Amino acid sequence: MATVAASSQRRLSLLGGFSLTAAGEVVRLPGNAQRLLAFVALQGRAVSRARVAFTLWPDGTEAHAYGSLRSALFELRRPGHDLLRVNESQAQLAPGVAVDAHELLALLDVIGSGWTAGLEPAVPRRLLEAELLTEWYDDWVQVERERWLELRLQALETLCRLQLDAGLPSEAVATGLAAVRADPTRESSARLVIAAQLAMGNQAQAMAHYRHLEAGLRELGLVPSAVTMALVSSIASSLTLG
Repeated sequence: MATVAASSQRRLSLLGGFSLTAAGEVVRLPGNAQRLLAFVALQGRAVSRARVAFTLWPDGTEAHAYGSLRSALFELRRPGHDLLRVNESQAQLAPGVAVDAHELLALLDVIGSGWTAGLEPAVPRRLLEAELLTEWYDDWVQVERERWLELRLQALETLCRLQLDAGLPSEAVATGLAAVRADPTRESSARLVIAAQLAMGNQAQAMAHYRHLEAGLRELGLVPSAVTMALVSSIASSLTLG
C-alpha cells in the first residue's frame, strides 16, 4: 500500500531547477503555470489571488494581471493533476503535493533543535546546498532566493557548530565549506571553517581560508572584522612559535 501511495505522489522540486512529477512521470508545464505553482508553494499558506496576480505580472494593467492568472490556472489544470486549490479570493497548494523546499524547512527545524554526540541525524545535503530556482530571474524569485539563502546559511553554520561540538571536525570542515561556497564573503561561515581546520591541527589551511576571505572582502572595499582578526592573530602567533 505504501508503495502505491509513493508512486502516485505529486512532487514539486524548487531547489535547483523547477521539476514536477506525478505518478512517477514528469509533468511538463509552460512557464506561466510553473511560476504560478512555484510562487504559491513557496508561500506555505493560502495567498490572495490579487497578490499572486500582481506579483507574477506586475508590469501590465489590473485586467492583464488577472487575465494572465486565469490563463496560467488553465494551463496548470490541463495535465489533470490536483495541484492548487483556488477559489474567488485565494489560492493554496493542494494537499498531498510534496515540495522539497518544505522538506528543507523541516530539516532546518531538526538542525536548530540540536543533538547530542552519537545521535546525529542523517542530513540530505542536497537540500542544504541547492540554490532556489536556478536560472529564474523574476524580481519575486530574487527576493525568495535571498530569503532561502539566508535560511540555508544559518542551517549550515548551526550544523557546523554542532559537528564541532560533537568532535567531528572533518565533517565540520565540509559543512563550513558548503556555506562558504554559497557566500564567499560571509565571515561567520569562514570563521567556522577556520575553527574546524584548527580542530584538525591544520593551521596552514586555516590561514589559507582567512587569506581567501580577506581577498574577497578587499574586492568589496571591506576588511575583516575585529573578531576574525583576533582569531587569525592567534593562528599567526602559533605558526611563529612553531
